This record gives sequence, structure tokens and C-alpha cells, in this order.
Amino acid sequence: MNGIDTQGYAELHCLSCFSFQRAASHAWELMAQAKALGYTAVAITDECSLAGIVRAHEAADKAKLKLIVGCELQIEDGPKLVLLAPDKPAYEAMSGLITHARRRSEKGEYRLLREDFLAIPQSCFVLWIPDEGINAAHAAWLRDTFAGRSWIGVALHRGANDATRLTQLRRTGERFGLPLVAANDVRYHVRERRALHDVLTSIRHGIPVAECGYRLLPNGEQHLRSFEDLREIYPQDLLDETLRIAERCHFRMNELSYEYPQELVPQGHTPTSWLRQLAEQGMCDRWPQGIKPEYSALLDKELALIADMKVEAFFLTVWDIVCEARRRGILCQGRGSAANSITCFALRITEVTPEQNDLLFERFLSKERNEPPDIDVDFEHERREEVIQYVFKKYTRDRAALAATVIHYRKKMALRDVGRALGAAPDQIDAFAKSLAWWDKAEVLPQRLRELGLDPDTPAMRRWLDLVNQLRGMPRHLSQHVGGFIISD
Repeated sequence: MNGIDTQGYAELHCLSCFSFQRAASHAWELMAQAKALGYTAVAITDECSLAGIVRAHEAADKAKLKLIVGCELQIEDGPKLVLLAPDKPAYEAMSGLITHARRRSEKGEYRLLREDFLAIPQSCFVLWIPDEGINAAHAAWLRDTFAGRSWIGVALHRGANDATRLTQLRRTGERFGLPLVAANDVRYHVRERRALHDVLTSIRHGIPVAECGYRLLPNGEQHLRSFEDLREIYPQDLLDETLRIAERCHFRMNELSYEYPQELVPQGHTPTSWLRQLAEQGMCDRWPQGIKPEYSALLDKELALIADMKVEAFFLTVWDIVCEARRRGILCQGRGSAANSITCFALRITEVTPEQNDLLFERFLSKERNEPPDIDVDFEHERREEVIQYVFKKYTRDRAALAATVIHYRKKMALRDVGRALGAAPDQIDAFAKSLAWWDKAEVLPQRLRELGLDPDTPAMRRWLDLVNQLRGMPRHLSQHVGGFIISD
């Protein structure tokens, strides 16, 4: 086993609540439970998305558990795959594949073809997740496309045909030279979340739980299981293979660093020299009668810290966009902590002068915080789209994208969605939702029910309230940020 602990286990197929209505646990819950069970690693493999992977990274660090970055993908008229990123090139390819699949589809959907996988680098690991009917053509394609880096993922959930299925998968693996590995298709961290998962399935399909039928999971086994349970279900070689794969996955999210666009800097300049030239010229324009020595000293101090943190291109990006807006006569104004920067004032990003404000640059940018500056620029609403299109045109849609924002469940939304899933009367749901104020805490929900003439202690009402409290705070869907951009080299 090359030093691998045969008592350990790594979960290689696990969805978080960022697989929107397909899973019922936060990443921090999954990581904490996996740590408590003694797992070696957990792969977060949300469906065609990396939206929750930063939270998973933070949760894994807190739990002192290894995170494997991955995703689940369904190929059109083809197999379902789980991709795992053992290194940075594989992560980059995975990101590109997800982008490609999303861009060719309607919002909220994705479309992948077999030929899309030809560009995946040789380091990307692939697990085939067979459906009930094991398709030999899928196995042959997997073997030929991902030679030496593909496995059959085996999910056994105490079904009546587990033994037969395992035998069939063994034969398929032997026939096509594909090793088998345990991969549980985890949907929640503990069995008790099964009821919430049923509700989420109901929400996803838009019908009450009572009408979901075979859309619901057949039992509650798709949770993180103890070693004892795993050994009862899986042969040891399938458990051992999870550890071999996990040991070969070295990529960590903190390997990533931002790569600023290069075209912001004219030939003959570095980002540092170009930003200094623009700032010094801006100071002269601001104070044509002469610059106070303390202002020049403050600019030198800021530029030194900006250079030390290597964020000159960030200032140049904002400066370029503001210049274009002003060239077009579009009203714009920087605000917030950026007002504490004389560099932003010199670049005409903000209009707060040192005479008006006792500037404290550390409020805006601090080496101790080790994060890029926060510059908010407001553009007049009617012409903001012109600015957005300028950014797309300058950097192209391959290098620029609007940022997403996560819409989370709050009380009223959770109450309505759970109520519909449980089949509550529409007028009852509406009255309950309207009785709540935004500042009401969870503890007041039973009282609100009593005020409506309902008994919060009945089993049906207790279940409603319990599921609402579980659902609150979970992501419901991704939306478009009003103007935040991701721009890359």
C-alpha cells in the first residue's frame, strides 16, 4: 500500500449544497463530519460548478482535512463522470470545461459533448459513474479517452441488488482494464438530513414531496458513513483505491494567484513605473499651484505599499475604466474606503481631498490583511451598460465575466418553499409568510403560528418549522452581480 493507512478512507464523490437542490449539507458540515469519522480526504464534486469550492477549501482548512477539488458532469447522450484535479493544470482545464459547458446553454443549464473532453490534460483523473444499465460503449470510450487515469466509481447504498451490481461492475472493469473505486455519491453529512433532501428534490421539480415518487432517494444511505459501515458494504480493495487516488491529488486552492491583464501598461514601462507616472501627473493636475510636501510623502508611502503587494494593475484597471466613462461623459464616482487613498484621488477615481479628510490609507489597503484593495465606483444607472460593454470589448468574453452573487434562503423564502413541498394550503403559507418581519428570529416562528390560530406543537407544524430552520442560510441559486467583473490575463 506504499505507506497508506488501510483503516482510512477518502470520499471521492460528494455534493455540497452548491449543487443547488441536489444536496442538503454545507461544506463545513461535510468536512466536520468527515473529520470526526476519521476520513483522509473529501472531494467536493458539485455538478458542473466550482461555485462552492472556496467555502469548501476554507472548511477543509478549519477541519484540518484534505480537500480534493472536483466536479460532476453529465455528458449529453453519454456517461456521468466525476473529474478530480490532482494538480493546477487539471484544475484550470476543469474550470475551462465548466465555462464552455455553461456558455453554450441556457442560464442554469449546461451541455457537454464527448469531444469536449479531448482537451482535458493527461493529469486529470476521471471516475465513471455508471447508471443502472452498465453501458459497455461508455466503458470503452472511457478507457480510450482517459487511458491510465480513469476508474469505475462504485456506489453501493444497501440496495437489494448490490451484490449483483458489484459483480457486473467487476466484470466490466476486468474487460476494459478499468479499476474499481468506492465513490458514495454523498448528498448530506448525516442520515438525519434525508428529510431536507426530499424537500429540496420537491423544490427542484416543482411538485410536493408526496408526488415525487422515484425522484426521491430510495433510502437515507447517501451520507458520510463510518469505517465499520463502509467495510460491511465494500470490498477492501475498493476502499484502499480511494486512498491511492487521494494520495496522488496534490492541488490546493491557495496555489492560485491572480494574473493581471498586461495591456494596461505601455511599452517601456512596468506597472509600478506607469502607475507612478500617472499618479504624479494627477497630483500636478490637482494642485497646479504646487504640491504640499506631506502630500508627496503620502503618495510615496502608498505607491511603495501598492508595489510591495503587487496590486498596481488593479489601480490601473479601475483608472482605465473611469477614464473611458469620463471620455464618454458618463457620470461616475469612487466611494467607500477608496476615499482614504491619495493615489485614487490623484487618478481621479475619487474626489475626496486631503484637505477634506484626514486620510488613513491603512483603512483602504493593508499588508497585514493581505488582500487586494476594495474600490467601488458608481456609474450613472442609465449608462452603466455602456461601461460593461466597454470592458467586454477591451478584454473579450474569454477574459472578462460578470461576477455571480449567491442568493441564500431567508426565513420567508424558506417558509414558502418548504410549505409548498409539504403540501400546506397556499393561503396558510401566505398568511404565515406575511406575518413575519425581516428582523424576526427563528424563535418567534411558533408564536407567529399561534397568532394565526395554528398549533406549532402538532407533528406537521413541528416538521415545517424544523425544515425551515435547516434550509435557512443555504444557497438557493446564483444570480448576476449588478456590475462586478472578473478580468484576467
